[in-house]
Amino acid sequence: MEFPRIVITAPSSGEGKTIVSLALMAAFRKRGVRVQGFKVGPDYIDPSYYEWATGRRGRNLDAWMEPRPEDVLNSFVKGMTGADIAIIEGVMGYFDGQDPLSNEASTYHVAALLHAPVLLILNGQHSARSLAAVVLGFQQFASPDYLKGVIITRVKSLRHYDLLRVAIEKETGLSCFGFLPYHEHLEIEHRQLGILPAGENAQTQNMIDRLSDDLTQQLDLDGIFQLSLQAPSIDIPPRPAPYSLGSHPTIAVASDQAFNFYYPQNLELLQELGAQLVFFSPLAGEKIPDNADALYIGGGFPEEFARQLSANGDLLQHYYNRIVAGLPTLAECGGYMFLSQQLVDQSGHQHPMVGLIPHRVLMHKRLQAVGYRTITMLSHTHFPERTVFRGHEFHYSYSVFSGSSPAYKLEGRSGEHLAGYASSNVLAGYAHLYFPSNIPAIKNWIESLA
Repeated sequence: MEFPRIVITAPSSGEGKTIVSLALMAAFRKRGVRVQGFKVGPDYIDPSYYEWATGRRGRNLDAWMEPRPEDVLNSFVKGMTGADIAIIEGVMGYFDGQDPLSNEASTYHVAALLHAPVLLILNGQHSARSLAAVVLGFQQFASPDYLKGVIITRVKSLRHYDLLRVAIEKETGLSCFGFLPYHEHLEIEHRQLGILPAGENAQTQNMIDRLSDDLTQQLDLDGIFQLSLQAPSIDIPPRPAPYSLGSHPTIAVASDQAFNFYYPQNLELLQELGAQLVFFSPLAGEKIPDNADALYIGGGFPEEFARQLSANGDLLQHYYNRIVAGLPTLAECGGYMFLSQQLVDQSGHQHPMVGLIPHRVLMHKRLQAVGYRTITMLSHTHFPERTVFRGHEFHYSYSVFSGSSPAYKLEGRSGEHLAGYASSNVLAGYAHLYFPSNIPAIKNWIESLA
């Protein structure tokens, strides 16, 4: 099957991958090209910017959470429905993934699965001929080599770019496809917890507009598009047809600026299995829909809206009453924090939350957990004991609790530990479950809601 595609990578984080990816997405869209943005790895925030740049929801491609190559390929194909080109932004450095001794789950791994041409993004500031040595090292580090070109960021003059271009093209044989000029204001706004989500960044639209106009004039857009067309056909193993169940339970999904970390693949799988999704906003003071058969509260940034969330005591009591009455509930990370007794922000202010889970959540200045997790259920809630999912953790808060049973065992590179909260109808914790990693378990859960 023919799918024009380009992978954007770099030696490390902070080189300009996201800015270049957004620039290409916005510029191609302005030309009338239907662009689909993908992010390698479990990141939720970068894809939120892709939607602003392309008009299409950003998606993830993850070779660890989807360990079978055919699953990654099918996820890619599904995302490409109605699109003309894929811009795939890598994660961290080109070869950084699950294992420091292999390329597993790295950007290189995904590029290899997709047989996609790769553009290497390099920070040209304070560099000259030595930048060619960096490119040469990346060409020779792994085989086969998918690098097809270079884009240079933070270039202050055309003369500087020409100096870098000549050295790179002579020593490596790769073409340079232009540069993004140094611009002191061309950065995505950050806060304590990392990049600000697109919906909360007042400068998002302005940045996208600038990227699609004057700041991409130094990029060879025609050459990059032609490079994407050179991506070879890929054989996509047939994907089993979605097997919708006879039952059609309604699942209420919290969705607003406080709760918006959902893999599209998770929501799509629920729908393919027959579930009807209805969305509501805790921030807007909306109650759980009366017809809901289950509740799904994903991750996000409830700490940024803690004062607003805690101010509506009647609404919190409504959530408490519905769940205590037996509503099956799945809460991940931000959702778990929201269902706790209270959230203590970095200033020490205590914000009452729903109060369902006997845990206190305290924000910390340092990252408390990050990385892939193998998630094994310890007791029967929505899923039988010993049910295994793949997923990940990323949070700056930590929980303090006593007298409650953990929900699951988490295994990662740093070891294993017990975490989360489980009751007869509630499964909650910091881990984000990737539903397609265990489709039979999700199928059984949907059936149980009928």
